[in-house]
Amino acid sequence: MRETCEVCGQYFDIEVGFYYGSGYVSYGITLAISIVTFLTWWLLIGISYNDNRVIYWLILNSIFLIILQPVLMRISRTMWLAMIVKYDPDWRIHPAEIPERTNEEQKNNW
Repeated sequence: MRETCEVCGQYFDIEVGFYYGSGYVSYGITLAISIVTFLTWWLLIGISYNDNRVIYWLILNSIFLIILQPVLMRISRTMWLAMIVKYDPDWRIHPAEIPERTNEEQKNNW
């Protein structure tokens, strides 16, 4: 991610480990996508106990989620940031606060 927003100047690196919580958001989005694809598969193709249709759905759903992973990561990080950092309608008057819990020495040390 960029250091700051190009428009309002909001810092994206708020503190160490800030985006770990976005994993929960990503999990929820992934679960919702899996439920929708499963219901679509069930309505269009059907589910039978005698053959491997569920295995085919599982394989195709896994491939679909792997392909979507970069998009889901960005969406979940954006949603996590929007939940934590409140929007200021007067952002031109009130500049974004400089984060106090960042460690420049350890940045990108992962």
